[in-house]
Amino acid sequence: MNNGIPDRLMLNEACSAVCCSFIENFAQGLGLDAGEFAKLALTAQEPVDLGVRCTVFMNSKVKQAQKDGAAIGDIAAGLAISVVKNALYKVIRLRDAGELGATIVVQGGNLHSSAVLRSIE
Repeated sequence: MNNGIPDRLMLNEACSAVCCSFIENFAQGLGLDAGEFAKLALTAQEPVDLGVRCTVFMNSKVKQAQKDGAAIGDIAAGLAISVVKNALYKVIRLRDAGELGATIVVQGGNLHSSAVLRSIE
């Protein structure tokens, strides 16, 4: 244990599949596949702050960002960051990402997104 966090923490929550599905469905709604959407996220200049919420509740913030004229890449980056923050701060309940340690091993469908992987980095 390190600061109350187990040395090996396994996260396998049902919501992780929903996050991946949300990102993919949003991309498809824009006529993009998830890979193209992730590439746009990597070019973001100002990622949209979508907060630390479940993606089910994030939809209205995404729609507002679109109405406000946010670039697709900035929305995509905001989604990737938000998915990671949700896992760290809501699911695992960390106070600070530094509590994770120097070596992090991740797996799962969300990590096929280079944007989500970059957000973890």
